Amino acid sequence: MGETEADRCANPGDSKYLNAYDSSDDLPDLFEVVKDLVECELGHHRAGLMLGLVDLGISSGGFVGGYYVVGGNAIVINRQAVGVIQARDPDLVKPYQFYLLLHEFLHAVNILDEAECRGTAVALSARAFGKEHDVTRIARDFGSIFRDIIRPIYGFMPPEDTSIEIVSGFDRSSVNYIY
Repeated sequence: MGETEADRCANPGDSKYLNAYDSSDDLPDLFEVVKDLVECELGHHRAGLMLGLVDLGISSGGFVGGYYVVGGNAIVINRQAVGVIQARDPDLVKPYQFYLLLHEFLHAVNILDEAECRGTAVALSARAFGKEHDVTRIARDFGSIFRDIIRPIYGFMPPEDTSIEIVSGFDRSSVNYIY
């Protein structure tokens, strides 16, 4: 027989999500952990999403990390912000990317209110990884963590390349018929 929901979903204190996160090598791997976490903890599922990477710019007042267009099928991540984090604090890239995917996927499963989405991301991150894991810290305190890391040295950094790079293999568990 197939795996049941109880078999697939983690129990309190279980390190299932942490192990899956630690073994993730790229954005599609991280997204599979996000989807599993949201489905197991909230019962929400959404298939057929795409991921696009694009330069959205950065300013001294802040930056857009990513977005999901309501009614669409794409999550978009600011490639420029990821590049700055990679250059200034590489250890935060993976937890930052996980948080962005989690946050935008919560919007994709119809948690549209920003405050509710942020609170849900904090709760899910703490449940999956513990209160002091970098993903949870980012979910809880995004602005203060990235304020100085992202702030451009010379004011506004306009987008360098506005073309969207589609990430192949994203949401692969939902589209296993495509090779």
